[in-house]
Amino acid sequence: MAERIGCVISEKNNKPVIGFSFEQNGEVDAVKYRSANGSKTFWWEGNAQRLWGKQVTDVNVPTVEDAIIITEGEMDTLAIQTAFDKVLNVRCYSVPNGAPNKKTDDKVDPSEDGRFKYVWNDREKFEGIERIILATDSDDNGNILADELSRRLNKARCYRMNTLNCKDANDVLIEHGAEKLRELVLGAEPIPLHGLNNLDHYADEFQDLYEKGMPTGVSTGYPTVDKIFTLSTPNLVVVTGYPGDGKSAFIDQLIINVARNSGWKTCYCSFEKPVQLHAVQLSQLLVGKPFFEGQNERMNQEEKDYAQSWIKENILFQDYQDGGMPTIENILEKGASAVMRYGVRILVIDPFNFIQSEQKTGLGTDVVSDMLTKVQLFAKQHGILVFFVAHPTKPFVRDGKKNVCTGVDVSGSMAWFSKADTGLTIYRSESGVEIHNWKARWGWQGKMGSVNMIFNPINGRYAEAEEIEDNFDWDI
Repeated sequence: MAERIGCVISEKNNKPVIGFSFEQNGEVDAVKYRSANGSKTFWWEGNAQRLWGKQVTDVNVPTVEDAIIITEGEMDTLAIQTAFDKVLNVRCYSVPNGAPNKKTDDKVDPSEDGRFKYVWNDREKFEGIERIILATDSDDNGNILADELSRRLNKARCYRMNTLNCKDANDVLIEHGAEKLRELVLGAEPIPLHGLNNLDHYADEFQDLYEKGMPTGVSTGYPTVDKIFTLSTPNLVVVTGYPGDGKSAFIDQLIINVARNSGWKTCYCSFEKPVQLHAVQLSQLLVGKPFFEGQNERMNQEEKDYAQSWIKENILFQDYQDGGMPTIENILEKGASAVMRYGVRILVIDPFNFIQSEQKTGLGTDVVSDMLTKVQLFAKQHGILVFFVAHPTKPFVRDGKKNVCTGVDVSGSMAWFSKADTGLTIYRSESGVEIHNWKARWGWQGKMGSVNMIFNPINGRYAEAEEIEDNFDWDI
């Protein structure tokens, strides 16, 4: 049987319990005790940060080599192993801490990200696996757990088990027997991603739209900006603007705001900024004071330490300064690891022209289109927002004033416009900084228009100004 199971007498209430031991490197580092009377009561000794389950292979029966099964509880893992006993060897594990307790908009609340450490700690179990079968409970929390696991483990290889009229795998075994449970596990259906499906495949999501209406994005932290753009997942946001107009600075401000207000974590791939100098800019945004000595009061040591701790908790950096080819494949691979380990919800790629291509033709139209398709699929598979910064060609000047560039002006390909879900331009004018939205694929993510912001060069912060009239010539 998987894992040692001990039946002991609780010193707390002198009642029989079942103890499930969690091991690391052959040593027990945590034990989860469950009441043996069938109730849901349990408590811990130690802190488990890995999946529960130890495989015992019967050499006389074949093994399901390409699949791994994840359940919501230890009893469900035991039920599945019992159903397959002497028939097939399966790799089945339980999450250590059940389904998340908090949710926001039917998704895992960012405050629960820490409970998923086992995904990264046991990442070697998922290497080379083609199918990850999620046998979580059929209730709302079980659905949310399955959704977050599939986001971190890549939806393209995740499948969901149908529990019929039962709550979980253990109930299926009790009510329908081992053969039916095996059938349901092996017949698990792909998590909706791509392919050819009828509407029944999306029935739950379709019903949610009917009952709850259109989704809503997360606030940027600026009510005026929220009128034209909100943060949502999955989403590919192409950000353009002329050099020095503040593209990266504005993205940094949004990253700080959404982390503070909604708990979203971010992975940066910023080629033009060494990590330590980027951290300086983020620190100034957090504290509101300059990092270095100068004419204005700088942040003190305590404020600097606070900023350093906050950045460590909320931001990851991809670093190509010491070598390694920054191909889109490498960037997305590191991004996937960031999702798996930390549950990041935003990936920033800044800027496009540093990305290298192994194709001899360079980054031409077709190559750019293929690259953006990969980024789009990555965003959908991992449920994240991607900010992709791309420089425009030289400005078109009319009446002595440079035009406001859009996705059609980005060097390389019209795909920057066609494949973006959202398109933003940061444009510095005499009156301040204009934020333009030139594409909004979905109305609930934003709408075309512009707002005016004020930039503070002392600390790098943006502040709201009065909303400017949308007089942008969309036909340019």
